[in-house]
Amino acid sequence: MKEITLTVRSLQIEPVDVSDLKLDQLIENSANEIAKLSVRSAIYDFELGDLFDVDCRSIDHETPSLILRGDCKSIQRLGHQHCFGIIRVEGDIGDNCGTCMTGGKIMINGNAGDQLGGPSGARNIGMNGGIIAVSGSAGRFAGHRMRRGEIRIAGEAGDSLAAWQVAGTIFVGGTVGNHLAYGMRRGTVILGTPAQLPPSRFSLPVTLESPFEQILLGRAELKHDVPLLDRKKREHDLGENPWCVSRGDRTIGGIGEIWQPRI
Repeated sequence: MKEITLTVRSLQIEPVDVSDLKLDQLIENSANEIAKLSVRSAIYDFELGDLFDVDCRSIDHETPSLILRGDCKSIQRLGHQHCFGIIRVEGDIGDNCGTCMTGGKIMINGNAGDQLGGPSGARNIGMNGGIIAVSGSAGRFAGHRMRRGEIRIAGEAGDSLAAWQVAGTIFVGGTVGNHLAYGMRRGTVILGTPAQLPPSRFSLPVTLESPFEQILLGRAELKHDVPLLDRKKREHDLGENPWCVSRGDRTIGGIGEIWQPRI
């Protein structure tokens, strides 16, 4: 299978939209063909090779990968409708990463901008499958209108995390901003750091007793992606049943769950 590496050469100050770069299509092209693909900003169109050095090589692995190296904070909509393979960013990434993705995995070894795994344009469904893992923090509206899949954020998350979430699971190791899970219908948000929930929208926290707790939190890959959610460490610090759960958003009849450590 193919591994494609894009190394930042020169990025403009204005955001660059790379939503047309789809890994399942890129693997059919040579490095020269990929370098000639068009990407756009609000003002100009560029060839990808104007912004990145492009390298392609065959790897002994069934899963293709796309690797971005360098400061990519001005790169927007990376992984739009991503469905297959691995995208890895070795640095920060801009807004709207993983919008409308349905499968595969996006790994960000840095921070992510706003609208991580959210909807795009007039669509009312955000991330609908796959995994996004962020080693740093994420901006506002992460998991907005999420329907399936997992988002794993090792650091902090900004305002409106999981707004209008329909299903899927979001893990956050650090603190979260205001308006957590506003309009949440179903799905699960698991926090490594306790958060205040408005009683008008969420039930009072009770001890979590769920057969899924061990399944969700006992996975080795989750411990790697979000170390603050290490189940064994929680049990050591807080004893058995270290988690509590609140349900909501009750203002819309939601039955989503927010898990957080017992205080």
